Amino acid sequence: MTDDRLISTSQLCERYGRSPDTLLRWQKQRGFPRPVIQGGHGAESRWRESDIKAWEDRQTRAA
Repeated sequence: MTDDRLISTSQLCERYGRSPDTLLRWQKQRGFPRPVIQGGHGAESRWRESDIKAWEDRQTRAA
């Protein structure tokens, strides 16, 4: 079993310098991973760090 760290919406926004709306747009248009824990009622969504790194690797190879 892997110990996969979870990253919050605000951490991803800071990481990329983008808004939460951009993350949603990337999910629809660029294959950005979906969160494993969906936020709501003031809670933030969470993504697996390994999913984010895999997506970043695909973006680098496609460039």
